[in-house]
Amino acid sequence: MNRFKEKVAIVTGGGAGIGQATALRLASEGAEVAVFDISPDRADETAGIIRQAGGLAVAYRVDVSDEESVSAAVQEVVNLQGVPFSLVNAAGILEIMPALEMSANHFDRVIGVNLRGVFMMSTAVARHVVASGLAARIVNVSSIHAAISLRDAASYAASKGGIEALTFTLAADWAQYGITVNAVRPGATWSALTTPMYTTEVLAALGKRIPLGDVAQSSQIASAIAYLASEEASYSTGAVLSVDGGYTINGNMPGEEYAVR
Repeated sequence: MNRFKEKVAIVTGGGAGIGQATALRLASEGAEVAVFDISPDRADETAGIIRQAGGLAVAYRVDVSDEESVSAAVQEVVNLQGVPFSLVNAAGILEIMPALEMSANHFDRVIGVNLRGVFMMSTAVARHVVASGLAARIVNVSSIHAAISLRDAASYAASKGGIEALTFTLAADWAQYGITVNAVRPGATWSALTTPMYTTEVLAALGKRIPLGDVAQSSQIASAIAYLASEEASYSTGAVLSVDGGYTINGNMPGEEYAVR
């Protein structure tokens, strides 16, 4: 498929996990990818993989929690590559910490990357899209923990719930401009962040709770993101697509402690 031929796509958190898998997927379908990551080495790695496969990619060192960094990077993409058609907000961090031990600074750090970053990236891109008169697709990476509890992760859960609320509002506000805004809600997914948490015991518990049985590969989440980021999803906006192997239909078990991203 060439769903993204001659289209520019920005992927935040593109240096690892779901972000990297998404960058590779969009590039494989013809997108010219702008790989945004806080780590320039990781961004370069992803862009290098894409170029080695014959695709087009540029790496950018971006701190999505910093307004100046976001604004400058998006402007550079527009100058070098063109106005983005797709924006995937996949950058995210997780801190496991009891709420009674969590300082405001700890809370703000997670909210700054996971939620404030989505807002700033989305508005920075949308301004260019509106000025160009073109359409665009924005896809935000949420989590099943926007809907069900994750112990000792108040800041993470709050950020993901906020992402979904923000998705609904921006979808309604920006439909008039031809900009769709949707979210993907992953369940347990293999990534550099989660691998240390997936002990044999945790994996056994997950196997019992997930109807499809297995923890997702990042590439499986990327497939859902690619759909919402494409022309094919032109009539979907304000949607939250769960990609969790059916976990949320089984509810939540008390005492489960694991991360999904």
